[in-house]
Amino acid sequence: MRNLELRLFRFDKNKDYESYYKPYVYSNYENFATLYDLLLQVQDDDIYFEFEKNENSHIVVNKQILPLNTPLEELIKKHDFNLVIEPLSTKRTIKDLIINKDDFLSKYKYLAPFGNEEDKKFYEKYDYLYYANEILEFLPEYMGDALFYLAFEMIKKYPDKKVEILKVISDPEKGIFYHINGTNEKVENVIENLKKEILNLGLFDEDLLHFDLPKNSAFENEIKELGEIKYDFNNFNIAFYGFKSCDNLKSKIKAKFISYENAEKNNGFDLLKLNSELSYKMAANILLDAYDSGSDFLVVKNPKDFFMFDTCAKKLMDASNRDFKDFYVLSHLEFLSLIQGIKNPSLQNHELKVTLI
Repeated sequence: MRNLELRLFRFDKNKDYESYYKPYVYSNYENFATLYDLLLQVQDDDIYFEFEKNENSHIVVNKQILPLNTPLEELIKKHDFNLVIEPLSTKRTIKDLIINKDDFLSKYKYLAPFGNEEDKKFYEKYDYLYYANEILEFLPEYMGDALFYLAFEMIKKYPDKKVEILKVISDPEKGIFYHINGTNEKVENVIENLKKEILNLGLFDEDLLHFDLPKNSAFENEIKELGEIKYDFNNFNIAFYGFKSCDNLKSKIKAKFISYENAEKNNGFDLLKLNSELSYKMAANILLDAYDSGSDFLVVKNPKDFFMFDTCAKKLMDASNRDFKDFYVLSHLEFLSLIQGIKNPSLQNHELKVTLI
């Protein structure tokens, strides 16, 4: 029988300078019905480890937010006996999996004038919705998905306060239109409905939500099938954004394909008119992750992604205070063309010059 291998995030703000991940191994994992049971055992084995003893509280397991009452067996199978466990926010850790939630709790103030103690308690149950949205990393002032979920419930409870509540959450600097889509279908539907209500009532300038993307010749054609390999990219390190290269391509060229943490993160394109500086910071964070991970260039499949990473490159450098002029971005079409020995004329129009080929 295989062992269950854990890596637990550890940090004590009163003692530690840096966080670390401590390994634990369990051969008797079948004795633990849930994540909660597992963490209780960890605490028995390590008296210095701490977590919130509430089966309804949430933690992060292999980058997924889960309640502590999640059955352990299904997680073990899904992740092949290897679990990395972290708090909802590693940046706000007090002790191990316990975090300071003052930022989350303070956001209730926006709807406090319309509610009561019962509404506040309802809000406090949804901390995991608040910390799930990646926009917080770049916009700490963001009101938060938990607040928008509360707003939806309060509008049902207090229909006479609907317009005033919608006005509050449509704030152009930190409101609902900064929401980045997540995986919680119920919450996504709630937020989408709230946005529609706000726009239908004319409470927000809809023009701020639409950016006119310039035409780009790098995407004018599409190669359906890869033809003869004339350039195999030997000794090149290649990163992809927003999609994964097919195994067929990987088997035909000699490049090394780089994995990096932010390969699926939102690059802020949809926020360009609403808050361009925020968009540039988000895009720079992704591009620099690929760059710092050792890739020579980045391949994208969508024109909007090319626009953010190449056309806006100088603005990304300004936003990040970093220089990456020795890096460049290719459209998927340009990349496949180069493999077949075709240099598209569009390569001459890049902001980040294609210099290594």
